[in-house]
Amino acid sequence: MAKSKGSPNIIIIKKGGEGHAPHHGGSWKVAYADFVTAMMAFFLLMWLISALKPQQKEVLSIVFKEGQHDSRSEVKQSVVQAMFIPKDAKVGLAEMKLSEKDQIKYEVALLVKELLAKDQDLQSNSGISSDNAGVLMQVNNAVMFAPNSAVLKPEAAKLLKGVADILLAQKVDLVIRGHTDDTENGSGLYPSKWELSAARAAACLRYILATSNGAVAATRLRASGYADSRPLVPVFDEAGRAANRRVEFYYHSPETETW
Repeated sequence: MAKSKGSPNIIIIKKGGEGHAPHHGGSWKVAYADFVTAMMAFFLLMWLISALKPQQKEVLSIVFKEGQHDSRSEVKQSVVQAMFIPKDAKVGLAEMKLSEKDQIKYEVALLVKELLAKDQDLQSNSGISSDNAGVLMQVNNAVMFAPNSAVLKPEAAKLLKGVADILLAQKVDLVIRGHTDDTENGSGLYPSKWELSAARAAACLRYILATSNGAVAATRLRASGYADSRPLVPVFDEAGRAANRRVEFYYHSPETETW
């Protein structure tokens, strides 16, 4: 069709579509989710700490301090002191609002702590902990028995005398538990680790009865052997084995049946 003269020229300009901005991905969502999770954990931790009693905070601080040590120092220490005991605490604190059972348990823990504090070597090879029923003192065999032996070392006498004194001072019973490492064989004197560990516990019991001169009734004591069935730490080297060779003294109320 011919364009008539005088008609305006029609110019058509086509522009390409701008399209959408490039996709940013969802990585920011992951980072944001991590941030929110971290903040939730932080505020939850703050709430838990604010809800703790002073004694519980002290226990928590002890655990974190122990966690700063290397594995070998943990093996040497062997046990974290899990019972809160103030530095100026004394046996017989009348102002402590505890039940009679808890008061006895607290005072036993104090006496055990005092016993261990008397000897630096003993203190570095032992520790105390507690549960609802009683107080546990763990002593490494470095101060009790030679490997593969159930003969008490001379330095064990002082410890066992202190164990007997606690029995005389408090109305508690005592379970003595012997443990071996995974390689001990008793040097041919015992058929297995079970007899060796039981002989160690029995040797301690016998000495306590003898040193108390009949003041501690035999009915208040028990001895048991666990061989290597309850290792204290995983065995990776000789240090681990040395930590597992131990004797445990568990003080508990007379009405509690425990082994």
